[in-house]
Amino acid sequence: MRHEKVDMIFQAAVEVFAESGFDQAKMDDIAQVAGVAKGTIYYHFKSKEEMFIGLMNEGMQKLIDCARRNVDLHESPTEQLKALIASHVQFFVQNSKLAKLLINEAFGTKERQRQFRLKVRDYLGLIEAVLIRGMECGEFFISQPQEVANSIFGSASFVVLQKIYSLDELTEQEIEEASPVMISTLHQILLGSITKSSQY
Repeated sequence: MRHEKVDMIFQAAVEVFAESGFDQAKMDDIAQVAGVAKGTIYYHFKSKEEMFIGLMNEGMQKLIDCARRNVDLHESPTEQLKALIASHVQFFVQNSKLAKLLINEAFGTKERQRQFRLKVRDYLGLIEAVLIRGMECGEFFISQPQEVANSIFGSASFVVLQKIYSLDELTEQEIEEASPVMISTLHQILLGSITKSSQY
């Protein structure tokens, strides 16, 4: 079982990285926000870079786990894909600082890019598996499930991130209240393009 202090460090790191950016963030600040000694951070992570990669992998894994739980609640691939899209939007809204952090900083170093691509590939694999099941049972009409999975990930991410980046103009509550509209729009556009009916 992972040490609870790692969770505290990750939560503090999200706050500090989101506030200062990766380059300007200091381990001292992360330690202070986490309420631990700086030596405790270095016990778990060799460097700020290693910590960020761990945080990035943790965030992406939580997104994957959330999506998988929602997919597993349904039998129909259409309902599974609708649930996956909804969980994607809700996860980004509920973890807005982490979502912005991933987009802003995940492409910094080559190792960061490699790790991020690996985690995204895992998530795309989940989307693609739902699409293939839909193709096999005649619910989805597509020829390139891998490309469609990429499009779903990109579209859902962009729609919700556009709202998140409007935090200066909108409150967190207003963004959360906009979630059903974002989800409904994505259902209509994404599912409507791969099924016979667009009534979603």
